[in-house]
Amino acid sequence: MAGLSKVILIGNLGRDPETRYTPNGTMNVQFSMAVTRRRNDQSGQPQETTTWFRVTAWGKLAEIMDGLTQRGALVKGKQVYVEGRLESREYQDQAGQTRTSLDVNANEFQLLGSRADSEMAAGSFGGGRGSGGQRSETELGRGDQGADFDDVPF
Repeated sequence: MAGLSKVILIGNLGRDPETRYTPNGTMNVQFSMAVTRRRNDQSGQPQETTTWFRVTAWGKLAEIMDGLTQRGALVKGKQVYVEGRLESREYQDQAGQTRTSLDVNANEFQLLGSRADSEMAAGSFGGGRGSGGQRSETELGRGDQGADFDDVPF
């Protein structure tokens, strides 16, 4: 049986998303994402730990993210929900030190934040499960459909 590596993240974009294309023309969107954990240490002093992830989306999800970026809804500092496959990758930094990059291949995505932000681009976006990775536009929750976020249970 094959293993599964799935991660769910809520954090903030560390930079504006970059849209790229593979040599065969497949679109992908990449951005860094900071996930910050706040807690009190043993003496009661507040502590903050930030973990950085490199997120990449492909295909239809990348197209949606690219559109949100062009509309100004997906920018540095924006809070987002990302679900995907986690992979770690080692690399050498400029000083020759071995570092580990936490990479996420996104298959689900949702904008978070204020109601005004949500009205600009409502809904959640994803690649689907068990359907060849595709969903209809209705299931994608595209931003032009509108939504009443007072009814969302969280």
